[in-house]
Amino acid sequence: MDTLSRLEDSKRAVERETTRLKIRLSHLKLQNRTDEETTNVLEKLIAVEDYIDERIADIIKQHPAYPWFSKVKGIGPENIAKCLGPLRIKPEQGYRKNKAGKLELVDLPFARTISAVWSFSGYAVDNDGKAMKPKEGEVLHYNKELRSLWWRLGSSILKASLRQKCSKCGQLIGQSGVALHKCKPAKFTTIATSAFGRYYLQQKDRLIAEHLNKGGRIVPATGLPKKDGKKYEPEGVISEGHVHNRALRKMIKLFQACLFLVWREAEGLPPTKPYAIDKLGHNSMIEPWEMVDR
Repeated sequence: MDTLSRLEDSKRAVERETTRLKIRLSHLKLQNRTDEETTNVLEKLIAVEDYIDERIADIIKQHPAYPWFSKVKGIGPENIAKCLGPLRIKPEQGYRKNKAGKLELVDLPFARTISAVWSFSGYAVDNDGKAMKPKEGEVLHYNKELRSLWWRLGSSILKASLRQKCSKCGQLIGQSGVALHKCKPAKFTTIATSAFGRYYLQQKDRLIAEHLNKGGRIVPATGLPKKDGKKYEPEGVISEGHVHNRALRKMIKLFQACLFLVWREAEGLPPTKPYAIDKLGHNSMIEPWEMVDR
């Protein structure tokens, strides 16, 4: 997957430059000016970006786990490629710059376990059992950019997987269409249309129940008090956004675990211990192929 990683690096570099040029042209437009050279360069870069997208799409289809993740709602070639590029589950070699800035052939790091994938991606827990986060004075022990990319992928899965059901007509609509819906007044219930969407809702309900059973309160972010100008969660209080983030994090970790198992099997690697859902607070097994939608 080193080729995929290099293509993703190239794509990000091209995207940064096209964004810069688009901003320049928009500023010139406000002044009723144009720049033919900038326009021509932008057109060339967009063509390069299209070429890279095509190559990434072709390579993704050759990925050993493609038959599985291509059947998960919300997964597109671009968002999954960005997450897969830096990951490896078996020994590989690739070129990396040494301290002198020269390229040299090296053994690339790879994940032997799902725990290693979680750790490298920033989804493991620290020594205190809390989500990993940067700490002042300490070296970052995970790939910060990859962590954000996984979050975007999880958000994409969720966006494709959740619908609002109208209590009057029963129609399923996206969140952005609720305000435009014609049934007035109407109540809306969140419905999952995919396996990972159902898992997210299950985790969210479980987290809410656990917190309330302990006598805690769940409030909207606007209901949080402030200290030194910043909102904070008092003892026994968590925000609705905090609950969402924790449920989404669990869903992403489940996707990573399923991906790891399918990928190893497709590569013919020795099977690891089946994914124990009790690591995510469950007492039953979830097989990767139970989580596909198509």
